[in-house]
Amino acid sequence: MYIRTINTDELNLLFQLFEYNDPDEMIAENTRDITEGKIDIFGLFQEDRLIGEIHAAYVHYDDRFSVNNKRVYLFAFRIHKDFQGKGYGQLLMNKVISILEEKGYSEFTVGVEDDNETAIHIYSKLSFTQLIGRMSEEYQGDSYEFGLYMKT
Repeated sequence: MYIRTINTDELNLLFQLFEYNDPDEMIAENTRDITEGKIDIFGLFQEDRLIGEIHAAYVHYDDRFSVNNKRVYLFAFRIHKDFQGKGYGQLLMNKVISILEEKGYSEFTVGVEDDNETAIHIYSKLSFTQLIGRMSEEYQGDSYEFGLYMKT
């Protein structure tokens, strides 16, 4: 197993972990954001197979999510269903946080929907316990309401 950033030519790999309403829009948006340095997408691989992902946003219009060179918003945290419950999510999250700490970041936020008990459990174990806001957003026609939690 290894973790590395996913480059813009590999964004179609993400289709293995999530069914996007508009795949072309996802590729265009993430290509732009990666190219502009707004995000990185970290992938957890077993040989050449993507089994997990997490996106790190360095720029956000709301500073509760991210603050330049201080706070990173971690989102789209997914582990392939065949690999869930085996500790790979914690491995991925811990390694990504370590990588970001080495870059100078000291605060990390995650959004989690109230009914996602598995994610709430994982985030709590990883010390994402400070609720800093109730949020809502839309992505590709779907609406999400969630708590924004911070780990410092």
